[in-house]
Amino acid sequence: MFFLNGEGFDGMLSCMISQLSGKTPLDRYRCFETLDVDEARDIVARHFCNHRLELASADARFDACQNRVAGRHLSLNYLRYGADVSIDPGELADFYLIQIPIAGTAEVANGHQYVSSDTRTATLLNPDRHTKMQWHAGCEQVLLQIERAFVRQIAVRMAGTELGPIRFNAKLDLTQPELARWSRRLRGLFKGAEAGEVFSNKNDRCQDLLEEMLVASLLDSQPNTVSPMLGRTSSGATPAIVKRATEMIYERFQEDISLLDISSHSGTTPRNLQLLFKREFGRSPIQYLQSIRLAYARHLLISGSDSLTIAEVADMSGHRHFGRFSVAYRRCFDETPRETRRYQKFR
Repeated sequence: MFFLNGEGFDGMLSCMISQLSGKTPLDRYRCFETLDVDEARDIVARHFCNHRLELASADARFDACQNRVAGRHLSLNYLRYGADVSIDPGELADFYLIQIPIAGTAEVANGHQYVSSDTRTATLLNPDRHTKMQWHAGCEQVLLQIERAFVRQIAVRMAGTELGPIRFNAKLDLTQPELARWSRRLRGLFKGAEAGEVFSNKNDRCQDLLEEMLVASLLDSQPNTVSPMLGRTSSGATPAIVKRATEMIYERFQEDISLLDISSHSGTTPRNLQLLFKREFGRSPIQYLQSIRLAYARHLLISGSDSLTIAEVADMSGHRHFGRFSVAYRRCFDETPRETRRYQKFR
């Protein structure tokens, strides 16, 4: 198996940019190597999107190279330009793009977020935010391109409900434990592709599972607008009664449901359901229901659904009394719904 668990990210990078035989990551999947700016722009645009690519200096030595292998819903890439270049793709529209420098540095703006990127700080470009970049001379990056629709598909399956826009924090701190583990999974895909074990059409089901795992772990590891909806608590030892209750809560939290509704659906008494929830989650079924409603309200607010009023957010998340919703929201998140919406515009 090609997943490695014991090495840090620096080890990953040294392996990926091993200079044995002068190879680059994914060397067997070379797309192009050119000294011509226009040629590089045209070929990269075919794989990503139309963009502006300009040299910072007319005297700079341009030396572009791209290696690329595509899977079912994502692609792995290696890219360099050699010289200082400015890149303006605007909005990516149909895909998310993760960029990890394996050498050198870059400056990246995605919407309101600005990131100085290096071998420990990667970037994640949201498709509905304008992007501008400056790759400095000597910058080499590995890139993960993921279909926007695929990310939504996985997120909806994880959350168990329909979701608004999905946007990530543009800065990936690869020194954080969860993202370090995720980066090792990505390394596994690169090494598997280089060895011909994945991205080879030998086993489509295996490829699907690997891609699903990578995207699901990214949604779990990197802060995003659906994070409040992904903290669903479950246990393999959960009694069937509790499983039926939680399934009903997730499916119908937007409706007016009562403790009696939940207990009847679960096949037990309200009192017994209370005792089971206290033992399993440390809270009552109604408190559990309220936590799901508040998490969904927060998702709507931070996902940028500006067309919705606060009252509409309250109603869509199952809250029928606006005043009580505001009080409960502030108690849970230490800020008002309006503050969440206002702060999100600058995050």
